[in-house]
Amino acid sequence: MEHFLKKKCDESGLPMKQFSKKCMEKMLDYGWPGNVRQLENEVSRLVALSGTDKMLNPDLLSPEILNFGEAPKSTTRGVNTNGKLKEALKELEIIMIREGLKRCNFNKSKLAKELGISRASLIMKVDKYELDKRKKAAGE
Repeated sequence: MEHFLKKKCDESGLPMKQFSKKCMEKMLDYGWPGNVRQLENEVSRLVALSGTDKMLNPDLLSPEILNFGEAPKSTTRGVNTNGKLKEALKELEIIMIREGLKRCNFNKSKLAKELGISRASLIMKVDKYELDKRKKAAGE
């Protein structure tokens, strides 16, 4: 992180900056699925957004990194909590998959990982509940 910070400050002609303790903690906690390239891009982003500030604060981090590790906001809104458990679970499963598909831009591999199920299992559920946007668009 320090290497990229020095490199980006030198390239932009800005004085050397430093990470605040909280910003450093957030960056160290993040898993960096994009590896070194993602880290370099994030540091570039921080340098660009910080302008003349010498301290890099967490509020400049991209939302994915800033919110990493926080419990997702959950809600029972729209889910029938009366009746049979099996039906309520089915309804919740449909909502989670439908909303997850939208959020992940229909990237099933990403959503399956997020939900903690196999991609094949997710595909079976998408087919079972007819949630695939391409099939709906084709009129099937």
